[in-house]
Amino acid sequence: MGHGHVGTGTGTRPRSERAVAVVVERNRSTGKRLARLLVSAGYTVKTYEDETTAIAPILHSDPHVGLWLVVGEAVAAAAISEGLKTPPAGKRCVGVVYGAGDDIDTAAMFEHPGIAAVLGMRASPGRPDLEGELLSIAAFLRGQPLLPVQGFLLWGAQAFSASITNIGGRDAAESRLVKLCSEHLNISRRVADSLAEVVHELITNAMYDAPVDAHGRARYAHDRTAAIELPTEDKVIFRYGTDGIRLAVEVVDRFGRLKRSDLVRSLRRAQSGQVNRGQGGAGIGLSLVCRTCPLVKVIVEPGCRTRLTAVIDLEPGRATEGVKPGRSIIFPDLTAHAVRHDS
Repeated sequence: MGHGHVGTGTGTRPRSERAVAVVVERNRSTGKRLARLLVSAGYTVKTYEDETTAIAPILHSDPHVGLWLVVGEAVAAAAISEGLKTPPAGKRCVGVVYGAGDDIDTAAMFEHPGIAAVLGMRASPGRPDLEGELLSIAAFLRGQPLLPVQGFLLWGAQAFSASITNIGGRDAAESRLVKLCSEHLNISRRVADSLAEVVHELITNAMYDAPVDAHGRARYAHDRTAAIELPTEDKVIFRYGTDGIRLAVEVVDRFGRLKRSDLVRSLRRAQSGQVNRGQGGAGIGLSLVCRTCPLVKVIVEPGCRTRLTAVIDLEPGRATEGVKPGRSIIFPDLTAHAVRHDS
């Protein structure tokens, strides 16, 4: 299993269409701060302080807008979801909800194809995680390249890449990360084992559940324990990196078969605690990942590629000021707009 440093890759040119962001935030100063952030990504911004603001009339107010990005705190989730049900024809309308906790049904939110992300972080001064994720999503929708795995870590952290075609390669990747955590980073065995499970499931899904033949029939999903050797063109790309605080892992397959309904089903399993590695299956594996990792980002280019990035906190029990962030799930729907190219 060869591996090397990960590059940054190139992306498409930023879109020239007019883009408008709608921010629904009760705190005026917070709304202004998020507005400035979105302006930096090329958006004209409208801010509203009433969480019950009717979104649909805003989306239909200007026929010259090609992209509407609706951003709001969790208390505005119902209004955002309702407003995105009747988007103007031919326009891209995308929603992002932040500050979500147990009081919001994340799976229900993602049942609507217009929702690109449910972020667990709350908007407050000095909250770079939320601002960084929001800016990344906003820029991506405008045609910027996908965030590389290092983008989830502090600047300067290294990342590595490996090509995996068989069980031996998967197990070697899993062992390498456990050794990194337990022997070099001095992380608890519990966290190392959780990370190993995440890596195992992500790579297994990409190896066994993603590949299909020319007729769209699954090649290996009938037996996820069989000794297989993927053709070179079907290899799984595995990337990982750490800054000592978090560890980011990423798995890429070339088939792009993961659907939004698969994500919703996995989120429901994770919410109900129905996570059993022994049962196998892509849905079970993804539900384990969603339950374990504070950040999961899924990019699907239908029929072309699935790229799933998961970030795990290496010190989950460390003391933090204020409310502890909840889980963040990001799933932009690439069936609705052009495919992006990245590394």
